[in-house]
Order: sequence, then structure tokens, then C-alpha cells
Amino acid sequence: MKPFSELSAEELAMENLFIRWVRFPDDPPIRSFWENWILKYPAQKDTVAKARELVLIASDWKPDSLSNQDVNSIWGRIISSLDIMGDRDPNKRVQGPHSPGLTAGGIILILMSVTVLLFVFYFILGNS
Repeated sequence: MKPFSELSAEELAMENLFIRWVRFPDDPPIRSFWENWILKYPAQKDTVAKARELVLIASDWKPDSLSNQDVNSIWGRIISSLDIMGDRDPNKRVQGPHSPGLTAGGIILILMSVTVLLFVFYFILGNS
């Protein structure tokens, strides 16, 4: 694991300790840690500001802000991706999310895909 001082804004925004500080700034030990860290690494001030903004945006995100059309589009892309992956190895064809044959790996893949696509949709649709 890289030290915080070597992380990009995106990487820093995914760190639990950083997220806790942004979301709960009144927690004395965490606030003290980050205030001292910023004093020690003043060159990281812009990175911290960008990472803080990312955490706040993600914390404020509400999944019900997507229209049914957006949700259907996301699911369509996930299913299409799973079909493409299944075509690569015909003996291990990945089935859709309502199939009784769905494995734990398939569920994890679906959840990861949904998370990534929701963030992409949020940043594309939210900033236009």
C-alpha cells in the first residue's frame, strides 16, 4: 500500500480514514491526524481538496436520481458484457442475474459493474 502522500485524489477519496474525516469532520482523533498530515505535506493540499470534493459528491449521490431508462440501459450493458465474457469461454457461459446458475463471482462482477456504471452516469449526467 502506498503512503497517503503518493496517492492521487481518486485513490485518496477511496481510503476509509479519509472518507471518515470528510464525512465526520468533528471526530477529534481523525481531524487531528488529517490536519497534521496536511501541515506535513502542504504540496498535497490540492489533491486533498479534489479528493474531498469526490467524497462529498459520492456521499450526496442518491441512486433514485437515475431514470428507469438509465437503469435499464445500465442493466442492458451489464448483461451484454456478461454475454461477451461468456462467448470467450463457451464451457463457462455466464448467465443473467435472474438465473439460478449465477455464481458468487458472477454476482460480484455484476455489483462491481453496476457501481462503476452508476458513478460514470452520475459524473456524465450530473456535470452536463
